[in-house]
Amino acid sequence: MSAPSSIHSLLLSLPARRKGFSLIELMVAMTIGLILLAGLFYIYLNASQSSRFQGVLTQMQTNTRYGFELMSVDIRMLGFTGSQDANPANVVNMELSSPLCPLIDIFGNKNCVDGAGPLIGYENTNPPGVCTTANTSPCYRTNTDSLTVVRVDTNNKYALSTQTPGTSFTLSTWPASGAPTVGEVFVAADYTHAAVFQVTAIGGSSTKTVSYSGTGTASPGNSSSSLGTFGGGTNAMGLYRLSGVSYYIGQNPVGEPALYRVQLGQSVVSSTPTVNGTSEELVQGVENMQITYGVDTSADVAARNPLPGDGNVDDYWTAAEVNAGAKGGVSIQSAICDPAGSATAFWKCVLSIRIQLTLVSGQNEKVGATGDRLLRKTFTNTIAIRNRL
Repeated sequence: MSAPSSIHSLLLSLPARRKGFSLIELMVAMTIGLILLAGLFYIYLNASQSSRFQGVLTQMQTNTRYGFELMSVDIRMLGFTGSQDANPANVVNMELSSPLCPLIDIFGNKNCVDGAGPLIGYENTNPPGVCTTANTSPCYRTNTDSLTVVRVDTNNKYALSTQTPGTSFTLSTWPASGAPTVGEVFVAADYTHAAVFQVTAIGGSSTKTVSYSGTGTASPGNSSSSLGTFGGGTNAMGLYRLSGVSYYIGQNPVGEPALYRVQLGQSVVSSTPTVNGTSEELVQGVENMQITYGVDTSADVAARNPLPGDGNVDDYWTAAEVNAGAKGGVSIQSAICDPAGSATAFWKCVLSIRIQLTLVSGQNEKVGATGDRLLRKTFTNTIAIRNRL
Protein backbone atom coordinates (compact mmCIF):
# COMPACT_ATOMS: atom_id res chain seq x y z
CA MET A 1 0.00 0.00 0.00
CA SER A 2 1.41 3.25 -1.04
CA ALA A 3 2.06 6.10 1.50
CA PRO A 4 -0.23 9.20 1.43
CA SER A 5 0.93 12.08 -0.60
CA SER A 6 2.52 15.07 1.10
CA ILE A 7 -0.28 17.40 -0.06
CA HIS A 8 -2.98 15.22 1.51
CA SER A 9 -1.02 15.10 4.77
CA LEU A 10 -0.78 18.90 4.83
CA LEU A 11 -4.51 19.32 4.36
CA LEU A 12 -5.26 16.95 7.23
CA SER A 13 -2.91 18.76 9.58
CA LEU A 14 -4.51 22.23 9.09
CA PRO A 15 -7.06 23.29 11.77
CA ALA A 16 -10.76 23.32 10.92
CA ARG A 17 -12.08 26.66 9.72
CA ARG A 18 -13.81 28.67 12.58
CA LYS A 19 -16.74 31.03 12.22
CA GLY A 20 -16.89 34.30 14.46
CA PHE A 21 -19.80 36.58 15.57
CA SER A 22 -21.23 38.95 13.10
CA LEU A 23 -21.48 42.71 13.75
CA ILE A 24 -25.26 42.47 14.18
CA GLU A 25 -24.92 39.74 16.75
CA LEU A 26 -22.41 41.83 18.73
CA MET A 27 -24.73 44.85 18.67
CA VAL A 28 -27.69 42.76 19.88
CA ALA A 29 -25.61 41.30 22.70
CA MET A 30 -24.38 44.74 23.76
CA THR A 31 -27.94 46.08 23.73
CA ILE A 32 -29.19 43.27 25.95
CA GLY A 33 -26.25 43.79 28.30
CA LEU A 34 -26.95 47.51 28.56
CA ILE A 35 -30.63 46.86 29.32
CA LEU A 36 -29.70 44.43 32.08
CA LEU A 37 -27.14 46.86 33.48
CA ALA A 38 -29.70 49.71 33.44
CA GLY A 39 -32.16 47.49 35.29
CA LEU A 40 -29.60 46.60 37.93
CA PHE A 41 -28.66 50.28 38.32
CA TYR A 42 -32.35 51.22 38.70
CA ILE A 43 -32.82 48.56 41.36
CA TYR A 44 -29.70 49.82 43.17
CA LEU A 45 -30.94 53.41 43.12
CA ASN A 46 -34.35 52.41 44.45
CA ALA A 47 -32.80 50.29 47.18
CA SER A 48 -30.42 53.09 48.12
CA GLN A 49 -33.24 55.67 48.18
CA SER A 50 -35.46 53.36 50.21
CA SER A 51 -32.62 52.72 52.65
CA ARG A 52 -32.00 56.46 53.07
CA PHE A 53 -35.75 57.09 53.48
CA GLN A 54 -36.10 54.38 56.11
CA GLY A 55 -33.00 55.62 57.91
CA VAL A 56 -34.30 59.20 58.05
CA LEU A 57 -37.77 58.02 59.15
CA THR A 58 -36.30 55.82 61.88
CA GLN A 59 -34.20 58.72 63.13
CA MET A 60 -37.30 60.92 63.20
CA GLN A 61 -39.24 58.36 65.20
CA THR A 62 -36.36 57.94 67.65
CA ASN A 63 -35.98 61.69 68.09
CA THR A 64 -39.73 62.12 68.58
CA ARG A 65 -39.89 59.38 71.20
CA TYR A 66 -36.97 60.95 73.06
CA GLY A 67 -38.54 64.41 72.97
CA PHE A 68 -41.92 63.15 74.18
CA GLU A 69 -40.30 61.22 77.03
CA LEU A 70 -38.44 64.30 78.26
CA MET A 71 -41.53 66.48 78.10
CA SER A 72 -43.68 63.81 79.75
CA VAL A 73 -41.55 63.78 82.90
CA ASP A 74 -42.24 67.46 83.59
CA ILE A 75 -45.84 67.55 82.36
CA ARG A 76 -47.03 64.50 84.30
CA MET A 77 -45.56 65.90 87.52
CA LEU A 78 -46.43 69.57 87.08
CA GLY A 79 -47.77 71.13 90.24
CA PHE A 80 -46.18 68.53 92.52
CA THR A 81 -45.08 70.28 95.72
CA GLY A 82 -43.34 67.42 97.52
CA SER A 83 -46.30 67.08 99.83
CA GLN A 84 -48.46 63.98 99.66
CA ASP A 85 -51.77 65.76 100.21
CA ALA A 86 -51.36 69.51 99.79
CA ASN A 87 -54.30 71.51 98.51
CA PRO A 88 -54.03 75.05 97.08
CA ALA A 89 -54.96 76.69 100.37
CA ASN A 90 -52.01 75.01 102.10
CA VAL A 91 -49.35 76.08 99.58
CA VAL A 92 -47.89 79.43 100.55
CA ASN A 93 -45.28 81.73 99.07
CA MET A 94 -43.03 83.58 101.44
CA GLU A 95 -43.17 87.24 100.36
CA LEU A 96 -41.80 86.49 96.90
CA SER A 97 -42.39 89.21 94.36
CA SER A 98 -44.37 88.81 91.15
CA PRO A 99 -41.33 89.36 88.85
CA LEU A 100 -40.44 85.74 89.67
CA CYS A 101 -43.68 84.52 88.08
CA PRO A 102 -44.31 81.96 86.72
CA LEU A 103 -41.36 80.22 88.38
CA ILE A 104 -42.69 80.49 91.93
CA ASP A 105 -46.36 79.98 91.15
CA ILE A 106 -46.50 76.26 91.84
CA PHE A 107 -50.20 76.20 92.70
CA GLY A 108 -51.42 79.54 91.38
CA ASN A 109 -52.46 82.92 92.75
CA LYS A 110 -49.66 83.14 95.30
CA ASN A 111 -48.42 86.73 94.90
CA CYS A 112 -48.36 86.24 91.11
CA VAL A 113 -50.27 88.70 88.99
CA ASP A 114 -50.71 86.14 86.23
CA GLY A 115 -51.66 83.47 88.74
CA ALA A 116 -51.94 80.61 86.25
CA GLY A 117 -50.29 78.08 88.53
CA PRO A 118 -47.80 75.43 87.43
CA LEU A 119 -48.96 75.40 83.78
CA ILE A 120 -49.04 78.25 81.29
CA GLY A 121 -49.40 77.77 77.53
CA TYR A 122 -48.44 80.26 74.83
CA GLU A 123 -50.29 80.29 71.51
CA ASN A 124 -47.87 80.99 68.64
CA THR A 125 -45.56 82.96 70.87
CA ASN A 126 -42.41 82.51 72.92
CA PRO A 127 -42.24 81.62 76.62
CA PRO A 128 -40.64 84.06 79.10
CA GLY A 129 -36.87 84.39 79.08
CA VAL A 130 -36.44 83.28 75.45
CA CYS A 131 -35.06 85.61 72.77
CA THR A 132 -37.07 86.27 69.61
CA THR A 133 -34.38 87.48 67.20
CA ALA A 134 -35.03 85.67 63.91
CA ASN A 135 -32.43 83.22 62.57
CA THR A 136 -30.40 83.40 65.75
CA SER A 137 -29.58 80.40 67.94
CA PRO A 138 -31.32 79.46 70.21
CA CYS A 139 -34.09 82.01 69.66
CA TYR A 140 -37.77 81.17 69.33
CA ARG A 141 -39.13 80.03 65.94
CA THR A 142 -42.18 82.06 64.97
CA ASN A 143 -45.70 80.60 64.65
CA THR A 144 -45.04 77.70 66.99
CA ASP A 145 -46.57 76.99 70.39
CA SER A 146 -44.70 76.78 73.69
CA LEU A 147 -45.48 76.09 77.34
CA THR A 148 -44.08 76.49 80.85
CA VAL A 149 -44.48 73.96 83.66
CA VAL A 150 -43.43 74.17 87.32
CA ARG A 151 -42.86 71.40 89.88
CA VAL A 152 -40.37 70.45 92.54
CA ASP A 153 -37.24 68.61 91.47
CA THR A 154 -37.80 65.06 92.69
CA ASN A 155 -34.26 63.93 91.83
CA ASN A 156 -33.00 65.39 95.10
CA LYS A 157 -34.81 65.57 98.41
CA TYR A 158 -32.96 67.20 101.30
CA ALA A 159 -33.99 65.59 104.58
CA LEU A 160 -34.14 67.90 107.58
CA SER A 161 -33.09 67.37 111.17
CA THR A 162 -34.43 70.57 112.73
CA GLN A 163 -36.08 73.89 111.96
CA THR A 164 -35.87 77.38 113.37
CA PRO A 165 -39.33 78.83 112.58
CA GLY A 166 -39.18 81.96 110.47
CA THR A 167 -35.39 81.73 110.09
CA SER A 168 -33.77 78.56 108.72
CA PHE A 169 -33.81 74.82 108.11
CA THR A 170 -31.02 72.45 109.12
CA LEU A 171 -30.28 69.58 106.76
CA SER A 172 -29.63 66.11 108.16
CA THR A 173 -26.68 65.69 105.78
CA TRP A 174 -24.99 68.35 103.72
CA PRO A 175 -24.88 67.09 100.09
CA ALA A 176 -21.51 66.49 98.47
CA SER A 177 -22.87 67.88 95.18
CA GLY A 178 -25.86 69.99 94.21
CA ALA A 179 -25.96 71.82 97.54
CA PRO A 180 -28.37 74.77 97.94
CA THR A 181 -27.00 78.17 96.99
CA VAL A 182 -28.03 81.73 97.81
CA GLY A 183 -30.83 83.01 95.59
CA GLU A 184 -32.28 79.63 94.68
CA VAL A 185 -35.98 79.00 95.16
CA PHE A 186 -36.92 75.98 97.29
CA VAL A 187 -40.06 74.32 98.58
CA ALA A 188 -40.38 73.11 102.17
CA ALA A 189 -42.96 70.34 102.41
CA ASP A 190 -44.53 68.09 104.99
CA TYR A 191 -47.36 65.63 104.42
CA THR A 192 -50.14 68.18 103.98
CA HIS A 193 -48.53 71.61 103.47
CA ALA A 194 -45.84 73.30 101.42
CA ALA A 195 -44.14 76.70 101.34
CA VAL A 196 -42.07 78.33 98.61
CA PHE A 197 -39.11 80.44 99.71
CA GLN A 198 -35.88 81.93 98.43
CA VAL A 199 -32.54 81.11 100.07
CA THR A 200 -30.87 84.15 101.62
CA ALA A 201 -27.85 82.46 103.25
CA ILE A 202 -26.31 79.03 103.74
CA GLY A 203 -24.22 77.62 106.55
CA GLY A 204 -22.53 75.04 104.36
CA SER A 205 -21.19 71.73 105.64
CA SER A 206 -20.27 73.27 108.99
CA THR A 207 -23.80 74.07 110.21
CA LYS A 208 -25.86 72.51 107.38
CA THR A 209 -28.31 75.41 107.53
CA VAL A 210 -30.40 76.97 104.78
CA SER A 211 -31.68 80.40 105.80
CA TYR A 212 -34.51 82.56 104.48
CA SER A 213 -36.00 85.91 105.44
CA GLY A 214 -39.51 87.10 106.15
CA THR A 215 -41.72 86.89 109.20
CA GLY A 216 -45.12 87.26 107.59
CA THR A 217 -47.97 84.79 107.74
CA ALA A 218 -46.55 83.02 104.70
CA SER A 219 -43.23 82.23 106.37
CA PRO A 220 -42.45 78.52 106.77
CA GLY A 221 -42.90 77.45 110.36
CA ASN A 222 -45.21 80.22 111.49
CA SER A 223 -48.39 78.89 113.08
CA SER A 224 -50.52 81.00 110.78
CA SER A 225 -48.97 79.37 107.72
CA SER A 226 -50.33 75.97 108.83
CA LEU A 227 -46.89 74.45 108.37
CA GLY A 228 -46.11 74.41 112.06
CA THR A 229 -42.89 73.10 113.55
CA PHE A 230 -42.15 69.48 112.86
CA GLY A 231 -40.62 66.86 115.11
CA GLY A 232 -37.11 65.50 115.03
CA GLY A 233 -37.83 62.75 112.50
CA THR A 234 -35.74 63.09 109.36
CA ASN A 235 -38.72 62.22 107.15
CA ALA A 236 -41.12 64.63 108.83
CA MET A 237 -40.19 67.40 106.43
CA GLY A 238 -37.94 67.92 103.44
CA LEU A 239 -36.65 70.56 101.06
CA TYR A 240 -36.98 70.38 97.28
CA ARG A 241 -35.47 72.65 94.67
CA LEU A 242 -38.20 74.34 92.62
CA SER A 243 -37.98 73.47 88.93
CA GLY A 244 -39.54 75.59 86.22
CA VAL A 245 -38.99 74.69 82.56
CA SER A 246 -40.27 75.97 79.23
CA TYR A 247 -40.40 74.00 75.98
CA TYR A 248 -40.28 75.76 72.64
CA ILE A 249 -39.05 75.46 69.04
CA GLY A 250 -35.86 77.35 68.21
CA GLN A 251 -33.04 77.34 65.71
CA ASN A 252 -29.76 75.60 66.51
CA PRO A 253 -26.27 76.91 65.62
CA VAL A 254 -26.16 75.05 62.26
CA GLY A 255 -29.44 76.60 61.14
CA GLU A 256 -31.70 73.59 61.71
CA PRO A 257 -34.96 73.84 63.70
CA ALA A 258 -34.90 72.05 67.05
CA LEU A 259 -36.88 71.39 70.22
CA TYR A 260 -35.42 73.40 73.09
CA ARG A 261 -35.88 73.37 76.85
CA VAL A 262 -35.08 76.41 78.95
CA GLN A 263 -34.46 75.89 82.67
CA LEU A 264 -35.96 78.85 84.48
CA GLY A 265 -33.87 80.57 87.12
CA GLN A 266 -33.69 84.00 88.63
CA SER A 267 -31.34 86.92 88.77
CA VAL A 268 -31.39 90.30 90.47
CA VAL A 269 -31.44 93.39 88.25
CA SER A 270 -31.44 96.77 90.01
CA SER A 271 -32.51 95.09 93.27
CA THR A 272 -35.46 93.43 91.49
CA PRO A 273 -35.52 89.65 91.07
CA THR A 274 -36.42 88.58 87.54
CA VAL A 275 -36.82 85.27 85.77
CA ASN A 276 -34.09 84.21 83.38
CA GLY A 277 -33.22 80.93 81.75
CA THR A 278 -30.57 78.77 80.12
CA SER A 279 -31.63 77.06 76.91
CA GLU A 280 -30.51 73.59 75.87
CA GLU A 281 -31.17 71.80 72.60
CA LEU A 282 -33.04 68.52 73.05
CA VAL A 283 -33.94 67.24 69.57
CA GLN A 284 -32.75 68.51 66.19
CA GLY A 285 -35.12 68.59 63.24
CA VAL A 286 -38.31 69.62 65.08
CA GLU A 287 -39.85 72.21 62.78
CA ASN A 288 -43.16 72.90 64.51
CA MET A 289 -44.97 72.28 67.79
CA GLN A 290 -48.71 72.73 68.20
CA ILE A 291 -50.29 72.19 71.61
CA THR A 292 -53.89 71.74 72.71
CA TYR A 293 -55.12 71.33 76.26
CA GLY A 294 -57.68 68.86 77.58
CA VAL A 295 -60.11 70.91 79.67
CA ASP A 296 -62.71 69.80 82.18
CA THR A 297 -65.77 71.99 81.69
CA SER A 298 -68.10 69.92 83.88
CA ALA A 299 -69.59 71.07 87.16
CA ASP A 300 -67.73 70.35 90.37
CA VAL A 301 -67.99 66.91 91.91
CA ALA A 302 -67.76 67.11 95.70
CA ALA A 303 -65.66 63.97 95.94
CA ARG A 304 -62.89 65.69 93.95
CA ASN A 305 -62.57 68.77 96.16
CA PRO A 306 -60.40 70.78 96.13
CA LEU A 307 -59.83 69.73 92.49
CA PRO A 308 -62.36 71.22 90.05
CA GLY A 309 -64.79 69.50 87.70
CA ASP A 310 -65.55 65.79 87.43
CA GLY A 311 -62.05 64.67 86.44
CA ASN A 312 -62.82 63.96 82.76
CA VAL A 313 -61.54 65.80 79.68
CA ASP A 314 -64.49 67.28 77.78
CA ASP A 315 -62.61 68.85 74.87
CA TYR A 316 -59.19 70.02 73.68
CA TRP A 317 -58.65 73.76 73.46
CA THR A 318 -55.81 75.96 72.24
CA ALA A 319 -53.92 78.17 74.65
CA ALA A 320 -55.81 81.21 73.37
CA GLU A 321 -59.13 79.47 74.06
CA VAL A 322 -58.04 78.46 77.56
CA ASN A 323 -56.99 82.03 78.28
CA ALA A 324 -60.40 83.24 77.11
CA GLY A 325 -62.20 80.47 78.99
CA ALA A 326 -64.48 79.83 76.03
CA LYS A 327 -64.70 77.83 72.80
CA GLY A 328 -67.62 77.55 70.40
CA GLY A 329 -70.25 78.61 72.87
CA VAL A 330 -68.82 76.48 75.70
CA SER A 331 -67.33 78.45 78.57
CA ILE A 332 -65.58 77.79 81.86
CA GLN A 333 -66.60 79.70 84.94
CA SER A 334 -63.49 80.74 86.80
CA ALA A 335 -65.13 79.73 90.06
CA ILE A 336 -65.11 76.11 88.87
CA CYS A 337 -61.35 76.14 88.45
CA ASP A 338 -60.52 78.28 91.45
CA PRO A 339 -62.77 79.20 94.40
CA ALA A 340 -61.17 82.64 94.41
CA GLY A 341 -62.56 83.20 90.92
CA SER A 342 -59.42 84.80 89.52
CA ALA A 343 -59.37 85.82 85.88
CA THR A 344 -56.53 83.44 85.04
CA ALA A 345 -57.89 80.38 86.81
CA PHE A 346 -58.93 78.59 83.63
CA TRP A 347 -55.57 76.81 83.36
CA LYS A 348 -56.40 74.89 86.52
CA CYS A 349 -59.13 73.05 84.59
CA VAL A 350 -56.57 71.52 82.21
CA LEU A 351 -56.21 67.78 82.86
CA SER A 352 -54.04 66.69 79.94
CA ILE A 353 -51.88 68.12 77.18
CA ARG A 354 -51.83 67.00 73.54
CA ILE A 355 -48.58 67.81 71.75
CA GLN A 356 -48.08 67.63 67.99
CA LEU A 357 -44.50 67.69 66.75
CA THR A 358 -43.59 68.08 63.09
CA LEU A 359 -40.12 66.79 62.26
CA VAL A 360 -38.18 67.56 59.10
CA SER A 361 -35.14 65.87 57.61
CA GLY A 362 -31.85 67.76 57.48
CA GLN A 363 -30.81 69.89 54.54
CA ASN A 364 -28.39 67.13 53.47
CA GLU A 365 -31.11 64.46 53.62
CA LYS A 366 -33.36 65.28 50.68
CA VAL A 367 -35.41 62.11 50.53
CA GLY A 368 -38.80 63.67 49.80
CA ALA A 369 -40.51 63.64 46.42
CA THR A 370 -41.91 67.17 46.17
CA GLY A 371 -41.08 70.78 46.97
CA ASP A 372 -37.79 71.18 48.79
CA ARG A 373 -37.52 67.35 48.91
CA LEU A 374 -37.25 67.37 52.69
CA LEU A 375 -39.18 64.61 54.45
CA ARG A 376 -41.75 65.83 57.00
CA LYS A 377 -43.67 63.74 59.49
CA THR A 378 -46.08 64.77 62.24
CA PHE A 379 -46.34 62.85 65.52
CA THR A 380 -48.91 63.33 68.29
CA ASN A 381 -48.78 62.38 71.97
CA THR A 382 -51.28 63.02 74.77
CA ILE A 383 -49.89 63.38 78.30
CA ALA A 384 -52.08 63.21 81.40
CA ILE A 385 -51.40 65.46 84.39
CA ARG A 386 -51.26 63.04 87.30
CA ASN A 387 -51.81 65.58 90.06
CA ARG A 388 -55.15 66.65 88.55
CA LEU A 389 -56.79 63.30 87.84
